Amino acid sequence: MTTIRIQKPNMNSPGLMKLIVLIALFVLILVSIVVIRCIPGKESGFSDSVAGQITQEMADNRIVLSQKPGRRTVVDFKEPILLTHGKNSRLIVHTAHLTETISIASEGLWGWEWMSAYQDIVFEGDAQYTVDLSQLSDGDFVVNNELKTLTVRIPYAVLSPINIPADQIKFHDVKKGWAGPKDIKLTAQENAQLEMQVNNQMKAKLIDDNIIAVANENAKTVVAELLSATVQSVDPEFTVVVVQ
Repeated sequence: MTTIRIQKPNMNSPGLMKLIVLIALFVLILVSIVVIRCIPGKESGFSDSVAGQITQEMADNRIVLSQKPGRRTVVDFKEPILLTHGKNSRLIVHTAHLTETISIASEGLWGWEWMSAYQDIVFEGDAQYTVDLSQLSDGDFVVNNELKTLTVRIPYAVLSPINIPADQIKFHDVKKGWAGPKDIKLTAQENAQLEMQVNNQMKAKLIDDNIIAVANENAKTVVAELLSATVQSVDPEFTVVVVQ
């Protein structure tokens, strides 16, 4: 009779022990993955909250990730310009110095020269032209990303009230006949009429010399120079073009 002997595995074999440990680790990893996927974690909600906050901050600071590098919008330039220069409600772009001579007279009886007196008064003043940058709106800005230019449309120059300082009024000597008065005194009403006459004649000179055209051309240059530093602080590749 033949006897078959079954040999039991040796549990103390080093190779078998390593195999058991590897199998146990594999099972532990699978169980961990299943548990993590089945249990809703707080990390997902936290990530969404942070993402929403970042999106809002980006919107507040006008950061648009979808824009191509180097592409600019009106907002990029408008707000820095108005923040820096928009408070200047009277930006002086041109000043014209004016001189006007007015003769006043105190006529004697029946206009006789020997009873009359005459005096020349020289008035000197400054006519200033201004533009108001605080009135700029989105429609006044055009960005050209291909040419790297920011075109700004500004208002036409406006004439401010002509300034005639008191110390710039010169009174010449009185010329009189032998019986004429030594001084010529004007009433308050006559002084007001004199000031109005001087102002009107100075304005007429400005019109005749077409100073407004000079002021508008000068306004473009002044504003372009003024805005260039602000624009290039945003993007040094851009230049400013000013039109009216």
